[in-house]
Amino acid sequence: MNNKTFLQKIGSGIKNHKGWTTIVVIVFIGVGYYFYHSAQNANAEPQYVISAARFGTLQQTVTGTGQVSASNQTDILGQVSGTIKSINVNVGQRVSSGQLIATIDSTNAAISLQNAKLSLAKLTEPAKATDTSNATNAVNQSYSSAFDSVSTAYLDLPAIMAGMKDMLYGQSGFLSDQKSSFLNSTARTYRVGAGVAYDAAVNQYNSSLTKFKSLSRASSQSDLDQMFADTYTTMKDVADAVTKAQNTITYITTTQPDYNPASASTAAASVNGWASQANGDLASIVSAQNNISSSKNAMTTLETGANHLDIQSAQLTVDQAQQTYDNYFVKAPYSGIIGRIPVNVYGQAGASTVIATIVGEQKIASISLNEVDAAKVKVGQPVAITFNAIDGLNATGTVEEIDQIGTVTQGVVSYGVKILINTQDSRINPGMSVNTTIVTNQENNVLLVPNSAIKTQGSLNYVQVFSPAVLAALRAASGTASASTTRQFGRLASTTGQGQFASSTGGQNPNGGYGGTFASTTGANFGSTTRNFSSSSRTFGGSAAQTRATTISSATPPQQVIVKIGDSDDTNTVILSGLTPGQIVVTRTITSGSAQTTSAPSILSSLSGNRGGGAGGGATGGAARPTTGGAGAARPGN
Repeated sequence: MNNKTFLQKIGSGIKNHKGWTTIVVIVFIGVGYYFYHSAQNANAEPQYVISAARFGTLQQTVTGTGQVSASNQTDILGQVSGTIKSINVNVGQRVSSGQLIATIDSTNAAISLQNAKLSLAKLTEPAKATDTSNATNAVNQSYSSAFDSVSTAYLDLPAIMAGMKDMLYGQSGFLSDQKSSFLNSTARTYRVGAGVAYDAAVNQYNSSLTKFKSLSRASSQSDLDQMFADTYTTMKDVADAVTKAQNTITYITTTQPDYNPASASTAAASVNGWASQANGDLASIVSAQNNISSSKNAMTTLETGANHLDIQSAQLTVDQAQQTYDNYFVKAPYSGIIGRIPVNVYGQAGASTVIATIVGEQKIASISLNEVDAAKVKVGQPVAITFNAIDGLNATGTVEEIDQIGTVTQGVVSYGVKILINTQDSRINPGMSVNTTIVTNQENNVLLVPNSAIKTQGSLNYVQVFSPAVLAALRAASGTASASTTRQFGRLASTTGQGQFASSTGGQNPNGGYGGTFASTTGANFGSTTRNFSSSSRTFGGSAAQTRATTISSATPPQQVIVKIGDSDDTNTVILSGLTPGQIVVTRTITSGSAQTTSAPSILSSLSGNRGGGAGGGATGGAARPTTGGAGAARPGN
């Protein structure tokens, strides 16, 4: 009865306090499940994510973003003035170097060029028989004309010489010795100078007159040349004497007007007439000699050809005329695309008129790198390029130029880098945004393990491996698929391909093609209940090298093996010694008892400078290893 009453009280309490009753029931169920699950996990085995050491290629890269620009953009200017006759291209048209863009009226330039060519042809053309005959006649005619000029001179000279003699030495002469005593000293000096010049002219006159009388038109050219030269000297001396007499009379009539005023005007008129005759005869003789020289040169040119300097000068004139003519035909300076044409047919063009604007087909990617990354980049390094605006286009490039002077912005130093885009694609336009990955270092055929496999204890680096006996036992035990926590342990295949492996930002395969980042050893999906011993993997550009990973359970903990490491990228580390190809290493430990996963440090732990996690499954975890590895880029902690 009492029991029934107690149960009724409990039932009544539950009905009256349904909320609290529900909470108490949930708490009891949770506590029970916790103790049950703990008892079950106490007997579970730790799990390990493992991967095989394999030969491959390590790439260290630097990434940057920027914009596309054309390597060249040029305004094609007119070089000459004139009317535009034709425009031979359209905006957007691809043209080659030297292709005709437009023409300007070249009529006058064509005429000038033709005249220059004719002048050159005359100099280089062989002499014709008629030309030689005409040249010979011209020479003979020049000698005949010269003989006439000399004859005229000798007809005029007697009167000049006699008149000068009477003026200087006759008793009634204006400048005679008897009257000169009335002259001042300066006038007497003038008078003496005129007399000396006259005496020299008399001697030259007598000598040349004798030679003239001994020759005729039929005399040899050499004798005639000598006679012409002597006559020229005679006329020059006579003209000099007459000029001095003229100057003397002018001085006397100016300074001593009372000196023989009755004869002064007559003397002045006489000497002026003699000067006119002497100078006229002298000019005629000089002209005759020049004609002889010119006709002889023409004859020599016909016989021996033009002087090489004259030919060179004529050729230069032709070249200049040709260049001027060519300037009327506007051509593309290099291959590219016509960006604009701001002129019209029949419009006027000048020396500074923009006929068209051409944009080079070669594209440049301009990016900016911080000083740390810029120090790793060198001219000639390969570059992988993607474009925000062009899905699926993976272009290649080459570092062409690196700024030698940095730019400081808010305390941050950056350097400009120009990348030559090797891939030709019409969709790539100036101004587009680009993402670039520069391969700064590449090591081929090296032994690699995932970064997360490397642990550090003190100054030593080590990896965790399972003994061959443990692996054999696991392989034998994995023959049959079982419950949800069982994994199949497939063939432990090492891959020795030497393909290209991308960094975390993707990379370029020099043999062609691009790929994403290799799946890290911790990146496999372990959501399914049963899987083979090979995680998902990605190949780079068709390369044979792969990263394989799987998760296994083992009650036997792995062993620590000391290794010597080299460079690393964002995914893998080079093993210099301590491991052999195909050897299985632990990249992550999943602790069974606490349902925790231990591995290399996460991103958060890497901020504190640690690298590598503690070993699970009963093995003592190693100390953290610094994130820097050799010359490689900093390794992430995941």
